[in-house]
Order: sequence, then structure tokens, then C-alpha cells
Amino acid sequence: MSGAVEDIGGGRDDHRDLPRSVTRRPLRLALIVLSVVGLFAGWWFASTFYPEYILPGPSPVWDSFTSTVERGVWTQQVEATFVHMFIAFSIIIALGIPSGIVIGRFWPVEDLTRVLLIFLQTVPTIVLIAFALIFIGTNDTSVVAVTVASGFTYFTLNVIQGTKAIDHDLVEMARAYDASELTIMRSVFLPSVVPFFLAAARITLGVVWQVTLFAEYLMGTKGIGFQVSTAIKLLDTATVFAWGLSVVALTIAFEYGIFRPIEAFLTRHRRRG
Repeated sequence: MSGAVEDIGGGRDDHRDLPRSVTRRPLRLALIVLSVVGLFAGWWFASTFYPEYILPGPSPVWDSFTSTVERGVWTQQVEATFVHMFIAFSIIIALGIPSGIVIGRFWPVEDLTRVLLIFLQTVPTIVLIAFALIFIGTNDTSVVAVTVASGFTYFTLNVIQGTKAIDHDLVEMARAYDASELTIMRSVFLPSVVPFFLAAARITLGVVWQVTLFAEYLMGTKGIGFQVSTAIKLLDTATVFAWGLSVVALTIAFEYGIFRPIEAFLTRHRRRG
């Protein structure tokens, strides 16, 4: 009898074995949708108190967006901005990972590069744009160069901190087994800096977005930033909103469509553990 009661009780509590993330997923999704609806409702309500050239409502912004899409402008400008961004982001990652690991491992290299990193971290973006205009000119290369200079430090500093946080006992154990420096780099350092790499990549991607748009805005090169500049000069606020919301939508799409799957792949060993 007691066994039957235990079986019934055990069956009654089976749902408690489900992870909280699974049971709360519908509620969290509903809250996200509710927040989006609330933002749009607040936007529409506020727009009723202002002229369209100051605060356009959702309807004129949507009309402006569909117009740019139908004319092919949206695709061309987004493609140009993406080319600037991903070239710069790729260069930052390609330089930042090995540089961060080397700087984090060897103190002489850290001392030699300290001033350069502080300079890149503190110099205003507008000054970098001025340097690029003087030495490179108004072209795509200038946009990429400014973006790399602005984002490199954010990414590299995170990799440096990740390298310093590695358990040195693992390194000594690898050396005890006569592992080469290249093997230690590949098997110990690279896996250990993955969490720092992901955090750095997420921060740097935001910086790359902002700097790329700012550089396009000031340099007049093809891309979303230049379209925003043109719309502001024409007092076309609806188009400014349309491009701004496009950037938000593209960022969210990249986060959930590309970045998070890559993050899940790189951290799959942690879930298995």
C-alpha cells in the first residue's frame, strides 16, 4: 500500500523534474511580446501630440520603410553597411585573439603594447575619423579602418583578461607531458578563453555597429549612416526612424540567428558536463 502511495506521489511530482527554463518559456515569450506591443502603443500615443516631422507615428515610418524596400535602396545600403561591419569585425577577431593571448601570457609584450591599447581605448572616434579622412580619404577603407581601431581594444582586453584567468596548473601539467607551445595554445588557452571571447564579441559587435554608422554618417560613404544623414538634412524624420528601427531589427536577427547558435556550439561541452 505504501509503495502504491509512493508511486502515485512520484507520478504527481514528475513535472517538477522539468527545467524551469522550459516551464517559464511561454510566460517569458508572452512578456517580451507584451513589452513590444507596449512600446509601439506608447510611440503611437506620443506621436499624436507632435507634428510628423518631429515625431512620426508607426504608419508613416512603415510607409517610408516600404518605399525604400520597393526602390531597392534598403537592400543596397544594408549590404554596404554589412560589408563594412563584417570586414572590420573579422579583422578584429583575427588580430585580437592571438594578440590577446600573447599579451596575456608574456608581461614584456603587455608592457610594450600598453600605451597603444590605452591610446586606442581613449581616443575619441571623431579624431580617428579625422585621421582616416586625412591619410586615407573618403572611401570604404576609411570606414573599416576607423571601425577596427575603435573595436580592437574592447575585444583584445577581454581576451587578455581571459588568458590571465587560466589555471596555470593546467599549463604546467601540459608541459610536464612535453606538449609544445602550439599544442598548449590550441588545447589549453583557446578553450579557456571561449567565454571571454563570446563576451568580447558581443560587446565589440555593438561597438562595430555604432562606429560603422557614425563613420558612414560623417564620411558620406555608402551605407545606412549616410542615408540617415541625408534624411536628417531633408527633415525626413520618418525615414530616420525607419533606418533606426531597421538597425534594431537587424541586430536582433543577428543575435538570435547567428551569434547565439555559434555560442551554443562553442559552449556545447559545458552543457554536456
